[in-house]
Amino acid sequence: MIQAKPPREAVEASRAPAGLSKFGWQLMQAEDRRFALRNLKLIAVMAAGMVSLYAILDHFAYPEYQALFASLRWTCAAIIMVLLVLVRSRMGKRFFKFFTVILPLVPAFFVSITIFVTQDPASIYYAGLSLCIVAIGFLFHWTYREAFAVSGLVLIFYLIACSPAIANGLTAKDGAGLFSNLVFLVTTGVVVVAGSFAHQQLRVEEFRGRERLRQQKIVLRQNARKLQVTLDELRKTEGRLIQSGKMASLGQLSAGVIHEIGNPLNHSNQALFLLRRRLRQFPEDDMIREAVEDIQDSVDRMKEIVRELREFSHKRSEVLGEFPLKDSIDVAVRMLGKEIDDHVVSVEVRVDPAVQVRGVKNQLAQVFINLLHNAVQAMGQFETGRRNQILVSLTKTDDRVEVSVHDNGPGIPDGIRSEIFDPFFTTKDAGEGTGLGLSICLRIIEAHRGTIQVFSDGATYTEFRVVLPTPRDPSENAETIEAAAHHGPSLPIPPDTSSRPTDPLLHENPVS
Repeated sequence: MIQAKPPREAVEASRAPAGLSKFGWQLMQAEDRRFALRNLKLIAVMAAGMVSLYAILDHFAYPEYQALFASLRWTCAAIIMVLLVLVRSRMGKRFFKFFTVILPLVPAFFVSITIFVTQDPASIYYAGLSLCIVAIGFLFHWTYREAFAVSGLVLIFYLIACSPAIANGLTAKDGAGLFSNLVFLVTTGVVVVAGSFAHQQLRVEEFRGRERLRQQKIVLRQNARKLQVTLDELRKTEGRLIQSGKMASLGQLSAGVIHEIGNPLNHSNQALFLLRRRLRQFPEDDMIREAVEDIQDSVDRMKEIVRELREFSHKRSEVLGEFPLKDSIDVAVRMLGKEIDDHVVSVEVRVDPAVQVRGVKNQLAQVFINLLHNAVQAMGQFETGRRNQILVSLTKTDDRVEVSVHDNGPGIPDGIRSEIFDPFFTTKDAGEGTGLGLSICLRIIEAHRGTIQVFSDGATYTEFRVVLPTPRDPSENAETIEAAAHHGPSLPIPPDTSSRPTDPLLHENPVS
């Protein structure tokens, strides 16, 4: 089976030195490419010029070969210029490493031809071979492998050029010259290879340092962003805590207001009782009797509201027991009655009053108050062009009760749906919400061993589903709910006195 050839980038990345990341290795190669392409142009022009200029040496060293060597030099210069043109192409920029190796081999090849033609192993032109290795190796960022390859090929060129003379036999002088030239060429190659290795190690260490610096900058930027997010959260939390403090103060103020309302209601109830007794003397006056009945109904309604507020806020009223779940829902609807009317919202409750749950009535009422309050506010804040409706429905099975609070408001966006139960999370403006309502709902429902979920399409509806277990063993979850019954501070609401008459005459039962 033929395996696919790995991409060139993957092969190059696999050659990355130890301790240098793929990105650092690519960055190092990119810089070497820029350096090599810039120097290739300079070296090509210099090499072509120097090859042509050194024709003067031919006049003094080998005048009999001057014409031949001149043609070789011009051919070498032409090839170098062709390489210069190719380097500037797209292919040349991609395979620049090939040109950094081939460029010094071109003049070395032609120098070897001149030595081959002269049959002079001790020729001074060997210096040209050393120059090809040293000068070009100095100007390129060769790796030690590339330096070794070029030095080895130059040495092979020289040995091939000297092979006819060696085969014909060398004089002592030529043998000494050949040996000295080989020593200098090998020494030059070793120096260039060692220098390239040391330079490469320095380059790798340099880019390791750059990589560490880059990573530190990334970490620093990430920490700066995290710090900014933390500072923003602290500012928001500070604002929410201030708002929570205001709400606590408002709760204490409300407790006093409830007490102050209770006393006038008590006196009004006493006066109505006396008035109803007097009306026995005027049984024919139906208009006054109806007016008194209306006043009595209003007073009774205010007493019921005060009682529900007191029970909802007072810890001592949080009694664990079985009760119709509809009672908690009705309390929530009544307490939000004005807000529901102000926002022109239709609330429909389809709950069987016979369905019982075990828990703390006021805590479950708090859950439904929060859910209905959020739905009413959302529909009042965003115009949808539809009639604002909330449907509270109940589904019962053998082991659980599921209550659905469904509204046709603007919905909850996907991006924040997973965060709405987090403490202090709110989308309302500063001062309009603490972000604690739904987190408290979640804690209350979990304390009742239930679950609460939210569903929304982000545009046309939102539905909260509260699932509670049906009553079984009375002691099964008593400890959990009793602990939840004291989950937060209560309001200091005084005892109810509005229903305890102080006038001795009022100990009699009122009559209609």
